[in-house]
Amino acid sequence: MTRLSLLLLSLLIHCRPGTSGPAPDADAGVALVNLPSATTPGAPRSGMVWIPAGMLKAGTAANVVPRIAEEELEGLEIPLGGFYIDLLPFPNELGAIPTTNVTRDEAQQRCVSKSKRLCSELEWERACKGPNQYVYEYGDTYREPACGTGILLERSARRPVGDRDGCRSAFGVRELHGGVLEWTSSPWGRGTKGDLGTTRGGNGTRGEIVARCANGLPKSVQGRSPSLGFRCCAGPVNDASVDLTVKTGLPLATLNPSELAQSMATVGCDGDAGERCRQVRTWVWHPAGNVEVYVRGTCRETDGRDQANCQVLVFRVAPNGIETVATIDTGRHFPEVSLTRVDVRTRIRMRAGPLHRAIFREVTYSYGRFDVRDMK
Repeated sequence: MTRLSLLLLSLLIHCRPGTSGPAPDADAGVALVNLPSATTPGAPRSGMVWIPAGMLKAGTAANVVPRIAEEELEGLEIPLGGFYIDLLPFPNELGAIPTTNVTRDEAQQRCVSKSKRLCSELEWERACKGPNQYVYEYGDTYREPACGTGILLERSARRPVGDRDGCRSAFGVRELHGGVLEWTSSPWGRGTKGDLGTTRGGNGTRGEIVARCANGLPKSVQGRSPSLGFRCCAGPVNDASVDLTVKTGLPLATLNPSELAQSMATVGCDGDAGERCRQVRTWVWHPAGNVEVYVRGTCRETDGRDQANCQVLVFRVAPNGIETVATIDTGRHFPEVSLTRVDVRTRIRMRAGPLHRAIFREVTYSYGRFDVRDMK
């Protein structure tokens, strides 16, 4: 495909009629794609499921949790052509223990020996999400028993396949989770360099995170493991790939008023009539790659009164405006914010008031969620 064709396709993807809002920023992650194949399924292939051509919402939207922002596209719509995928991990037989301890190239060779190929990671994700773009193969709500997730990968990898009827996608693909990790043909395109390939599926104690269709793990393409297997695809290759820029930034830094966007100027200072902000201070917080939120301490004072109402707001700039993710009341005392530990960026501490009776709160970030708790 020529450079001109790729450019035209990129414009089609980001400027489709019927979409709203600005086109995604290139740094937020893009998928490089060719036009989907118009190939029809043709003769049925034994033990395989035909996945029809359609749109994949790749990754996880920014307002959905759980989410790993430095690893997942923001629900980017990507057209994929039709393809076949095995019902089960290789050797694709009911009751069999999956084949493991193979490198990515060895897995590809096993597929070729069956007149097949390795799936790309986005083909794998499409087969998992189904036509309804589910978070998990069986729906949008995590259900541990469906695929037997929530346990150590090493423990589940030797389990024979085919006995979990509820662990199937709307397309009919079975046991994409709950067993072995599966090689894909795709490189790990998440801001890293090196000989890393993308694996999908598998198991883990953080079942709600691991069992999502959008979840992946990087592995050395030369690596072997008793818990790393594969499944095969067939048909024309969809060459869409994840190309995600990962931004980190300082864990926590104070911002000068001149550094704030106009849209943030009144956040925390837009109280009732007669109130005015007496003190304002803003920090920028990067709890994880590709996550940027703002922490603002304010004290609002009412005309004719000498008692202030102080608070901490944690907010982010979303496509539809300012989104507040946490609010902490600090009474009459202006808050100070710091990291709980220098080497931990996912937690910040807020303190307000005299030391002997100060208010302490901790705000934690975990897979897209922000939680506030008291500090003893």
